[in-house]
Amino acid sequence: MSNLRKAVWLLRSGHLRLFLALIRRWLWADGTGIGLAYDPREPLRRRVLRTALTMRPLEPADLPAFTQLEPGLTAEDALVRVNARHLLESPLETCYVGVTDDGPAYLQYLITSENDGVAREVFGGLFPPLGEGEGLLEFAFTLEPFRGGAVMPTGVVELIKIARERRIERLVTFVSTEQEQMIKFFTALGFTPYAVRRERRRLLRRRITFEEAA
Repeated sequence: MSNLRKAVWLLRSGHLRLFLALIRRWLWADGTGIGLAYDPREPLRRRVLRTALTMRPLEPADLPAFTQLEPGLTAEDALVRVNARHLLESPLETCYVGVTDDGPAYLQYLITSENDGVAREVFGGLFPPLGEGEGLLEFAFTLEPFRGGAVMPTGVVELIKIARERRIERLVTFVSTEQEQMIKFFTALGFTPYAVRRERRRLLRRRITFEEAA
């Protein structure tokens, strides 16, 4: 789904404010993210609150739960669902869904070097190339009724186990510097900063640079 299709979908769904905010962001915005790395073969530094959750590959029946623009959604939640639709309609594979007794609750990608070319095209170069033995955790999405509990932490820990089983030696993720709690969560698990990503948008032109973390 192109940026234009994203905008049209939001406009048709009645999210005029979000549509305008998205246009402004595409025209002029700056963002900084921290790249965090972890060796999934190592034990986690910290135990996390767990819940009954099964992580499995995405199934077609899961799509509506993560992409439908239901009445009453906040603008932020609507945008997340638009982005989810963009990713789920792309050729990018290795998306996992966390399922509880009440159904799908959590979604996240575990991307390996085999999918690096597709990932770089889909995300527009938001991440450095993945080398052999590397994996990327990206786009964590917890459905609204399951937030504030143990679904997300359990999902991340389960994906770390899957990465270990797939013999990934270095697992990375990028977190916006505005998400301080998420950065604390990953560092508590044992992830360490390794890169800083700076994104700059000016009049539809996008520039992304990476530098080593201090």
